[in-house]
Amino acid sequence: MKVMTSMALVGLALAALSCSSGHGEEGCPELCERAVECPGDPMTEDSCLDACSAETEAAEEAGCEGAWESYLECRNHADDNCVPENYNEECSIQLESLNSCLARP
Repeated sequence: MKVMTSMALVGLALAALSCSSGHGEEGCPELCERAVECPGDPMTEDSCLDACSAETEAAEEAGCEGAWESYLECRNHADDNCVPENYNEECSIQLESLNSCLARP
């Protein structure tokens, strides 16, 4: 659950995989580039990339990198990447899968 809590804090920007996974390397920079354009978002692209890197590491340590990548891919294709309620609803299946993975002991 730590990843999802941090993701809420990172909010719109969440996502800058600086890791070795295929989707992440492409997904986070694209998502961060889009996220910093959201109205009222105080996050910079660099801070988004740093936050996403930390989220990626946490997901990998939990063995959830596949679920994380699926969520990021969905986020990159979401109609509204500025309102968490909207993109999380659109990506609810991927988010549920990620949360389930992170909740495993």
